[in-house]
Amino acid sequence: MIDFRYHVVSLVSVFLALAVGIVLGAGPLNEGISTGITDQVRQLTEEKEQLRAERDEALAAGEAQDAWAEAVAPAVVERQLGGRAVVVVELPGADSSQTDAVVDVLRSAGATVPARVTVQDDWTAEAQQAEREALAAELAPQLAGGAAVADATPHVVLATALASGLVTGDLAQTVVADPARADLLTALTDAGLVEVEGQVEQRATLALLVTGAADPDASDDRAELDAAAWEALADQLDDLSAGAVVAGPTESAEARAAVAVVRSGDEVAEQVSTVDDLDTAMGRVNVVLALREQLAGRSGHYGTAPSATSVSPPLPAAAP
Repeated sequence: MIDFRYHVVSLVSVFLALAVGIVLGAGPLNEGISTGITDQVRQLTEEKEQLRAERDEALAAGEAQDAWAEAVAPAVVERQLGGRAVVVVELPGADSSQTDAVVDVLRSAGATVPARVTVQDDWTAEAQQAEREALAAELAPQLAGGAAVADATPHVVLATALASGLVTGDLAQTVVADPARADLLTALTDAGLVEVEGQVEQRATLALLVTGAADPDASDDRAELDAAAWEALADQLDDLSAGAVVAGPTESAEARAAVAVVRSGDEVAEQVSTVDDLDTAMGRVNVVLALREQLAGRSGHYGTAPSATSVSPPLPAAAP
């Protein structure tokens, strides 16, 4: 049985240990701990200031590079697309201000933009799938390709219908009074799938698809619908024209977004060009050069994302 003396000894031991701890903590140990903490705080502060300075330098360098690209862009793109008609198709999630900016650069390059098309959310909305299937079945017999188109998925049929109404691969003739083509666009517009602005009687020879980031709230099923739809649309616009480019900001090259979808495709990645820095002056120049490259039968994937194969297409030869 534990007696009273044991309790006294235990209490004395506890108080002695506490006293020794206080003495040591207020003396040599405190000095060492305080010095260590002070050194760590000073080191972290210096690292933070260094990182902040590096960030500011990187931002300043980026702004300077963008200003330089803005300044030289007119000279670089001048006459690169002279006489060519480019239809601009804006996908859901695209930034309209980026579309406006690239249209200005296209015109500086000598191109005309006869029509701008805005693809609506219903193009891939899960709730509208039955309506899209019915419309695809209605339009398929009106499209070139016969049984191959009739057996295709609704996304491919609708993409073919839109491309047929907007573009042509005939570089010699783009103004075509074709009621059948107009009817295709009317059907897509009446179904709430697209909005069309401009002169649709003039079919373009080149196509630019402007996109943005993928919808972060989209379900897996909706993401799959989007991927299939954008790949089909890029493929058909390229197939029925002299060339197509898909362009967007850096986020468009991330998973599920349209640029990433095209780059990860098998056949479409070899035919359709992409640009992932449309939100910069350099990216808008890249769009012009990529369209020019498409006219020559070549393609590539340009920008600053890891999936890009090059920062930009080959620059045009300097004038003598």
